[in-house]
Amino acid sequence: MNEFYMKRLTEELQNSPFDAMMLSPGEELRFLLGDFDPMLCERFQGLFVKQDGEMFYICNLLYQEEFRAALPASVRLYAWFDGEVMTEVVEKALAQEGLLGSTIAVNSTAQAFNVLEIMDKVDVIFKNGKPLLERMRMHKTHEELKALRDSAAIVDQVFEEVISFIHPGQSEKEIQDFLLRRMTELGGGSAECIVGCGANSSYPHYSDCRGIVAEKDMVLLDYGCTVRGMYSDMTRMVFVGEPDAKRRDIYNLVVRSNVEAEKLVREGTFVPDIDRRAREVLDEKGLAYTLINRLGHGVGYTIHEAPDIKQSNPIYLERGMAFSIEPGVYLAGDFGVRIEDVVVVNEEGECEVLNHATKEMVFAKV
Repeated sequence: MNEFYMKRLTEELQNSPFDAMMLSPGEELRFLLGDFDPMLCERFQGLFVKQDGEMFYICNLLYQEEFRAALPASVRLYAWFDGEVMTEVVEKALAQEGLLGSTIAVNSTAQAFNVLEIMDKVDVIFKNGKPLLERMRMHKTHEELKALRDSAAIVDQVFEEVISFIHPGQSEKEIQDFLLRRMTELGGGSAECIVGCGANSSYPHYSDCRGIVAEKDMVLLDYGCTVRGMYSDMTRMVFVGEPDAKRRDIYNLVVRSNVEAEKLVREGTFVPDIDRRAREVLDEKGLAYTLINRLGHGVGYTIHEAPDIKQSNPIYLERGMAFSIEPGVYLAGDFGVRIEDVVVVNEEGECEVLNHATKEMVFAKV
């Protein structure tokens, strides 16, 4: 069990309108309970954490013995049989735990059909608890910041290597395989990547890998991995041959948008101002409208977490926050450019850009 974050969770609960938190199987539950990673099926189950730190688990009888062996001894277990009415067993468990009439937060994997059925038949209210779970780990510890730095160093190194690997006639899949293999060989876990060449670079979350690199292409590389559970996430462009003036100008504009936004990052900065500054730079060429997504997202134990860097998130930066800055110009069906770093508000309250891979134009072999 992650005692440090379990303590943080109970502290967050004590300062919230919730009487308890329910965590269904998934990343959030696995994060708190270590290796406990049960299968999520249609049968209702979940870990309940009360404000005082007391915990109990409701599951189907199918899993009772397995879970009893895997869960900490302090976690009380309530099991229901398929022949019983699930909501009646849940009602009895909540009554025994003093939670009838309560408001319970749920995590991101709670299944709506189960939650709604329980609310229809049991005196309990379920509310969205995802923001609470995000706040719990939004401020990285010194050890977590070090892991973020180490993870960023891996993707920096791989960028230096992949430049000479790319060439015309190569498939996106071959480049993906290279990135994933090298991140793994250098000690990175959970490696992920997007590779888009030519027009495919114009789709922000391109998900295919069948494109073939051609001369005059720009190749978008968006990739990352974990070190000690903490993610890296970086995007760079590789030019295959000399670009035309339009592509060169837009590339330089996106780099400047990235740099100008990062200059604002420090303790106390209003998040919408960072997003706004990046778009102001892009709009010097009338291109802010192509940035159809947020400027950045939190990075840590998951690749996308709090805080979001966008104009509709009116918060102020605090020490320990880690997030991406990734402006882009996306001309659908033509080409796209994105430059992404992970930055942190470090122990001194200053901006620390974790990615050091060059943002100068780099060229593949032709």
